[in-house]
Amino acid sequence: MNVPDKNALLAAVTLRDTRWAAVVARDGDADGRFYYSVKTTGVYCKPSCAARTARPENVAFHASCAEAEAAGFRPCRRCRPGQPSLAEVHVTTIARICRQLNGSGHGQQMGQSETDVSLAALAADAGMSIYHFHRIFKAVTGLTPKAYSAAQRETRMRNALGNGSRVTEAIYGAGYNSSSRFYEKSNEVLGMTPSSYREGGAKSEIRFAIGECTLGSILVAS
Repeated sequence: MNVPDKNALLAAVTLRDTRWAAVVARDGDADGRFYYSVKTTGVYCKPSCAARTARPENVAFHASCAEAEAAGFRPCRRCRPGQPSLAEVHVTTIARICRQLNGSGHGQQMGQSETDVSLAALAADAGMSIYHFHRIFKAVTGLTPKAYSAAQRETRMRNALGNGSRVTEAIYGAGYNSSSRFYEKSNEVLGMTPSSYREGGAKSEIRFAIGECTLGSILVAS
């Protein structure tokens, strides 16, 4: 009678564990859900670690970094399981930049205008090159820095008018460089003149239609 050796049994246990597939695939989506240790190296890693795939009989799984360290393993120097992932760092950095851009008048403080977002200043603040910052910002927000900054100016403009501010004060307070430049695109931003918007859309005609789609009822208006 052939009795499987200890390594074969350990490997079989690992191979049956659904977490092993994530380790083999270096699945970044599994990061933070669990960690795995390798007894021959004495380290523990994130599932996405780029290190050579360990032999399954040498692998154990852990629910947290603390659990892995309590078992006597040290963090991998390559994937740094106790540290935020690069994606998390990017999200935190871009969120900080967005909070700055959201502040009233920040565009003017940064030397920006509605036609010239200072990428160099923003990238320097984020600690990235201009190209890398532009790419990461768009990946995180879905917008370029210029488009995001423009959207924030438009929001500040609508809020100011809705709160009863005078049109000229609202234009400059939102970060626009001149009233003439704003009036060129006021229809696009407000759907009507600033004065009409300030008055709650008085005398404006809104046409709308209601239909059904896969998400349910939908209303479209102009």
